Formats: sequence, C-alpha cells, structure tokens
Amino acid sequence: MMYYPLLESGELDIEDIRPQATPFALLGVQPAFDLDEALLERHYVIMQNELHPDRFIGKPDVEMSGVRMMSAWVNAAYKKLKDPVLRAKALLRISGSKIPGEGDKTIIDPVILENAMEWREELETLKSPQEFDNYSAKINSIFDNYKQQFSKAWNNHDKELMQKTYLNMTYVAKALEQAKEKRLFLAGIFYK
Repeated sequence: MMYYPLLESGELDIEDIRPQATPFALLGVQPAFDLDEALLERHYVIMQNELHPDRFIGKPDVEMSGVRMMSAWVNAAYKKLKDPVLRAKALLRISGSKIPGEGDKTIIDPVILENAMEWREELETLKSPQEFDNYSAKINSIFDNYKQQFSKAWNNHDKELMQKTYLNMTYVAKALEQAKEKRLFLAGIFYK
C-alpha cells in the first residue's frame, strides 16, 4: 500500500492520487457536459458544509490538514465543472482520450490556427465599447456552438470529435479572455 503525506491545500490534485476521483465523483454528479447546475450547486454547498473548519475545532492537526486538503479538492472540482472548457477536459480524461495540447504541446490544425489568428487580428482593430460588445457577442456565439457540439460528441461517445471540439473551445475561450482584458485595459479611455 502506498501512503501519501498530507499536503497543504492545493498542492496536489486528487486525480493524481486516485484517477477515479473525478470532479464529477467528488461532487456526486453524473459525468455529462450538460450539467444540472442546481444539483451541482446543492452538492457543492453540502460538501463545503461537511468540510467547514468549525466542525473540526479541537481535532488533531493531521485531521484538520486532511479537511483543508479535501476542501481544496472540492473547490477545484467545482471550479472545473463550472468552466465549460475544464469540464470538457475532465470528460476527455474520463473517456480515456488524449487531451489535445497536453504533453506534446504541438497543435497542428490549420483551420483552428487560422481562426485564432483572424480573431486576434480583429481584436486589434477594435476601438469602441460597441465594437467590443459586437466582437464578444460573435465569439460567444461561436463558443456556444462548440459547447453544443461537445455535448453531442460526449453523448455519442465520439472521442475524435470531442478532442477537436475541446481544442476549438480552448482557442475561443482564449479569444474571449483576450477581448475582456483589452476592453478592461482600454476602459479608462472609454469612460473618462
């Protein structure tokens, strides 16, 4: 039997120790891309109440350390399931699929790369809040389409489409984040 020392919260992901301890398993929800948000929220709150530090006052330090670590794992699982890209990645892991961009780091899909370059170039031309709003609406619509595509691929057990869609989702999410950052940076100019 292998023993692991108790680490401070956030130092080790539980999936590194027990691959079957997926974010879905930790929060007691079925693996799916389309989650019941209310059920996820309810299970998260229950777990956090069970792991609240006040429930362990006077307990040995080793028990407190274990509770802090478990609480960190529950928080990380919740964060993964709330984020569509991280949720898709968790589902790829569950399906036994290779995670695109992980390990080899080389992504060779000319269509994805061309789209990403076009989005970046378009982002550089944006000047007004309205232009940012229009750009964000367009990219959000693309992201919503990829989320629907990933959900269908998961439901149909189409690993290849799941991988390709996940990769597209990562690029679109990055485009959205870049737009948000640029708009915040320029906000002082827009709202003086």
